[in-house]
Amino acid sequence: MEDIQTQLLQNIHQEMINGSFSDIQVICRDGKTTGSRLVLAALSPFFRAMFTSDMAERRTSVLELPTVALSVFQDILKMYFCKINILDEDNCLHILDAAEMMQLDHIKQLCSIYLNQSLDLTPINCLKWWRILKVYNFLELSKRALSCFTDNLADFVKTENVIHLSKTELLEIISTDDLTCKEDDILKVAMKWIEHNNPKQEDVQSISESMRLDIVDRQFLVNEVAFSKIVLENGAVRKMIQKVLYPYDPRLPTIRSSLAKTPDVFVLHRIGEFRLSCFTSADKWEDVPPAPVNPGSNFSAVSLDGKICITGGDTQSKCTLVYDTIRKVWNVGPDLNLGHWYHCTATVRSKVYVIGGCDTNTIEEKSESEEQWQVVGDLGFTRSGAFPVTVGENILVMGGLVNLRWSDLIQCFNTTTGAVTKMNTKLPCTSFRQTGSVRLPDVYLLDIRGNVTYFHVIERNGEIHIENKLTAEWKPFGVFYDIVHRDGNLLSFTREGISKFNLAEGKKEESTFPEPPRIGYVFSALTI
Repeated sequence: MEDIQTQLLQNIHQEMINGSFSDIQVICRDGKTTGSRLVLAALSPFFRAMFTSDMAERRTSVLELPTVALSVFQDILKMYFCKINILDEDNCLHILDAAEMMQLDHIKQLCSIYLNQSLDLTPINCLKWWRILKVYNFLELSKRALSCFTDNLADFVKTENVIHLSKTELLEIISTDDLTCKEDDILKVAMKWIEHNNPKQEDVQSISESMRLDIVDRQFLVNEVAFSKIVLENGAVRKMIQKVLYPYDPRLPTIRSSLAKTPDVFVLHRIGEFRLSCFTSADKWEDVPPAPVNPGSNFSAVSLDGKICITGGDTQSKCTLVYDTIRKVWNVGPDLNLGHWYHCTATVRSKVYVIGGCDTNTIEEKSESEEQWQVVGDLGFTRSGAFPVTVGENILVMGGLVNLRWSDLIQCFNTTTGAVTKMNTKLPCTSFRQTGSVRLPDVYLLDIRGNVTYFHVIERNGEIHIENKLTAEWKPFGVFYDIVHRDGNLLSFTREGISKFNLAEGKKEESTFPEPPRIGYVFSALTI
């Protein structure tokens, strides 16, 4: 049967060459031929759309391909109908470009295979190939080209090509994982690019923040960077360099205090599907690329080392998602052992702990280096909507629902021993959901009734002491909200926008923050 199909396709191709049964003229960049609407429509949705919609090709019986050479058009037909691979160094990119336009995935795949087998990457051509391969979304090949480029970065920085990189390309290069070149060379590339392109100060700062200045050779920083025009004219970058050179110098208190910039807030919400938005330190809203998995509602999230770990949810209760806020990429982690939703999450010493939820009492643990989640504890009963506070090696689990009843209970989970104990101190208010913000020893809680509670939590001689400092009232926000501490205020993120509570005066203040362009029911807000 396969032989019959092959012969049929070859016969169709021959009739097209002969000009038989033609009902359309094909005008290419450098010549013209004839073709069949039926055959071309069957070949590709690109042609089918032309011949079935109200486009000129349907009315005039003329198909114009002004960017495609006649030989390339004929080569594509031969490859498709005769199953002959005629790709070579001269025609591969031309055929690939035409196949991309004509939506011929089979031909694109043949081009990808050919390039994987025959592409010879060198320090001279790797930058060009990196740009080309990204356009066609050949991810593995583009990674190879970028690796070749970064492996030879020390030589590349000596050429003029470095100044012709776009800002996006520069940031992608200096943010790449597993670079084999020295961080000194990355900094040299960035400085040369900045000197020539004279970008805005905020761009200089973002480029500097993308580099690992702490592993740059100290002598190079002192001799070549610290007193350069780039650093002297940009206060934020100057402070970064000083922080690296003098991290513990008591003579620099003003430098150390000024380094504490207002953090970005990442808001996890749902508008029909799971979304992540960023409220930046400049009080602007930015969208984050969509996640590869939709966990549903009632997921939980925590930040660790510049990454956001999202676990569970009522749709994908075992899922793990990780968003790298620096590199701006998503990864799907290993599944949890048990389904968790309406649970809470905390971190202790670079490990993430997933605690309880509606369907399980268990506590699961994972570090970044571990491949699987491990069950390490049990709350003893069903507990949901609680708020966690990390104190040393312990996690305090506060409020929420205990066996479906509103609770003021505080439990303590010891991450070293796995023991769960009941604290003598209770919350001043009961609620079926607690959310909060922690800046030890300060802990701020807000429940759905609008009760604001302020604690001091201190560990002394192995014992945890909780002292209630304030209980005030704020506007109730329903169920879907979260709060963060910022500049002496609590900010509440909800579907309606941002509300502000002045802690010093114990009352709500008018908010001048911009309304979010789009935001749904908020399940978590995290400062990074």
